[in-house]
Amino acid sequence: MKYDFSTRIRQVNPSATQQIADKAKELSQRGEDVISLGVGEPDFDTPVEVKECAKEALDDGFVHYTSTKGIRELREEIVGKLEEENQIDAGIEDVLVTPGGKFSIFLVCQAFLDENDEAILFDPAWVSYDECVKLAGAEPVWSETNANLKPDLEDFKDKINDSTSLVILNSPCNPTGQVYDESTIKAVTEIARENNCLVMSDEIYEKIIYEKEHYSPGSEYDNVITVNGFSKTFSMTGWRLGYTVAEEEVIDEMKKIQQHSVSCPTSFAQKGAVCAYKNKEIESKLEGMVLKYRKRRDTLLKGLKSLDIECTKPEGGFYAFPYIGTDSFKVSEELLDKCHIGVTPGKAFGDGGKGYIRISYAQSEERIKEAIERIRKTELEYI
Repeated sequence: MKYDFSTRIRQVNPSATQQIADKAKELSQRGEDVISLGVGEPDFDTPVEVKECAKEALDDGFVHYTSTKGIRELREEIVGKLEEENQIDAGIEDVLVTPGGKFSIFLVCQAFLDENDEAILFDPAWVSYDECVKLAGAEPVWSETNANLKPDLEDFKDKINDSTSLVILNSPCNPTGQVYDESTIKAVTEIARENNCLVMSDEIYEKIIYEKEHYSPGSEYDNVITVNGFSKTFSMTGWRLGYTVAEEEVIDEMKKIQQHSVSCPTSFAQKGAVCAYKNKEIESKLEGMVLKYRKRRDTLLKGLKSLDIECTKPEGGFYAFPYIGTDSFKVSEELLDKCHIGVTPGKAFGDGGKGYIRISYAQSEERIKEAIERIRKTELEYI
């Protein structure tokens, strides 16, 4: 049968990060020793306390549909966390728990973007932002970043117009690892508000910050929708649990999409997430995790410097974005084929990523050092 796919889906590109990961897995399955530095997934285990809460929920038969918005207990914990850590004043009806932060982003785009609308992304940006925008029928518009990989405010002012409905902010940023200053985030949010435009603040990496501090614009501005989740902070990528924070009117509109698609977040996963926010002992474990990430970052930067590869120092998350100066797809393919090292081509994150590659340091220091040595000892055409 000849399939007639929609124009909408034909515009969407496969995830470059997932393609690299799939190829790396194929090599591993063949018995090759692949160092996977391409996928943004913590190598730490989910805290045992979180797993025990989920197991208890399963044993208690908590396996059925929940409220579309998520269980009240979890939303109460999220509200408390927002007030204490982010200075965001929200009620439980202002929170929508979703099956992953990515689905929260999808819901925001579906709820606020129409055909001929524009959404501004800061180039380079995470691979799924522009695809979520296109799935909503809108047009991604790329705003430049400066030499330090931070938003260029003058270019942003030039790009925003009457067609702009949404601006997407991500700090700490995937793929660059940069943490945007409070003044920069405020400036972007104020410019957006002056143009009657929403800002979606994706704060999934908020806890993984080194020398700087995190700022949530939703603490001061009413044109902000905050997106967050449990995947990165609590090493819960496979649990698929995130949340969206906005005024109740906004949440109720997005809830309709969730009702008619995924119905609700997974019941027992929500019980585990309650523990993640409620159990204060987990906080000390998170601090230890961030210290390890910082050491890994420093190890990677030292190794890249020894190879004469330029890299702006990452300030948060677990990604480095070194400048290679050649075709990032060819570099990534060569590293995987010749060195069995998986990285992600920078061009996958937008034109601003040309000549860059993204390296995830969510691997042990030993594996990072080994990756550097493999590169050093291998005759490579593109590095």
